[in-house]
Amino acid sequence: MPDRKVIDIHCHLFNAQYAIMELTAATWEHLWGNYPHKKGIAAKRGAKGVGEALQGVKEFAAWIARLIDAALSDCEGNYDTALKQFTKSPLGKSSSLLMSPLMMDIYFALDDNRGQVPSKGRKAAPIVETFEIAGDQKRRFEAHFEGIKNMISMEVQQLPSTKMRPSSTQRLEGIFNEALQEMLSPPRKSVKAIAYEGIELSPGYKKHMHDLEGLCRKYPDRVFPFLAVDPRRIGIMKLIEMKVKKGKGVFKGVKLYPPLGYLPTHPNLDEIYSYCSKYDIPVTLHCSEGGMQNFRGENYVTSWEGDNHQEDFKSVGGNKSSFYTAPEKWLPVLKKWPNLRINFAHFGGGDKLDSGDTGWADSISKIISEHPHVYTDISYHTQKGLPGKISDMVNKNEVLNRRLMFGTDYIMIMMDKGLGGLDKYFEHFIGLNNRLLGENAKEFLKI
Repeated sequence: MPDRKVIDIHCHLFNAQYAIMELTAATWEHLWGNYPHKKGIAAKRGAKGVGEALQGVKEFAAWIARLIDAALSDCEGNYDTALKQFTKSPLGKSSSLLMSPLMMDIYFALDDNRGQVPSKGRKAAPIVETFEIAGDQKRRFEAHFEGIKNMISMEVQQLPSTKMRPSSTQRLEGIFNEALQEMLSPPRKSVKAIAYEGIELSPGYKKHMHDLEGLCRKYPDRVFPFLAVDPRRIGIMKLIEMKVKKGKGVFKGVKLYPPLGYLPTHPNLDEIYSYCSKYDIPVTLHCSEGGMQNFRGENYVTSWEGDNHQEDFKSVGGNKSSFYTAPEKWLPVLKKWPNLRINFAHFGGGDKLDSGDTGWADSISKIISEHPHVYTDISYHTQKGLPGKISDMVNKNEVLNRRLMFGTDYIMIMMDKGLGGLDKYFEHFIGLNNRLLGENAKEFLKI
């Protein structure tokens, strides 16, 4: 094995099946009055199907269609593809690749947070139950799944670049069938299953988590996954304690994605930050104006700073990333937990840096200079000439040179057909120094 190790600090290995299962589960629970959380006895509404679904479902389906166009393989298949593309690139001729795959929690992407609005009367506490389709609901669920399948398939057909080969079409049909059968399968009764009591596990999230666990156990010295954390997921702190285990678990760190509908100062994150700070657990957070965002037009916003209100995103141009995860939104967190080890993913966004708008990048650089445990990565920086600009920046800033890390944002970059593939992305950054390609990430991960 080559001596030099390139570390992809920001990548994803999930596939279409995970996303299909999450959209299906979210819309199914909504039809029974149980989204985003179960409310005990189902409020039977005579669910008619996708037509009664939540605002934003079509947009969610379109996002999944783009994912299908990029990734039909399973978790390990995506991992194998990444290694092959790395070896194919000039960067891989003299280096080996380590990967830090990040989970994403997309289940709450359709949640408008109305359940967090303070109530004068007593509000029934949500309950945690294993996702299960009762026998008398099977036909109705199959019809619901068929509606979701048709909606996603229509979005696939509308993609301008989609010309699926017969083998790909057959594989997609297999993915839909696997997703349906997995969701219909009764939950296993075991000692292991009992350990998850009190933790809300939507079916796609659960599958995604277990797939990464399996991959990490197979390649423990090459794969360092991060657990997706959403403050709206019941029992998430217990799950962190199970999977991260004070820095000794199968998951190396925590991944936060605020544009899916929460501020960095959400009260439920307080305990999580304290835990990560105490045990020096690395936290990677989405910090660019691009990427996936909550699909609702309005969100109720909750913060420990008391800024609780209903936000209409038409008033802020519709961009939830700017609202939820701009670098300055993290200053209260760093003030409260100055030792928190954080990675501001995307360095504010490659397209901004390329256009000369270095606002977010400058803000992140300033935060890095003032906080010894803050890092950033250059995942999804695809524009021509960017490596040279980045090299100039680190040559002028030694602190940034020691905190900037390499990342691809694979498989997300595969959803952009204009990029030329993952091997081209690796080739794009062949001129970066060894600190940026791996040494900084090694320090961030403490490996």
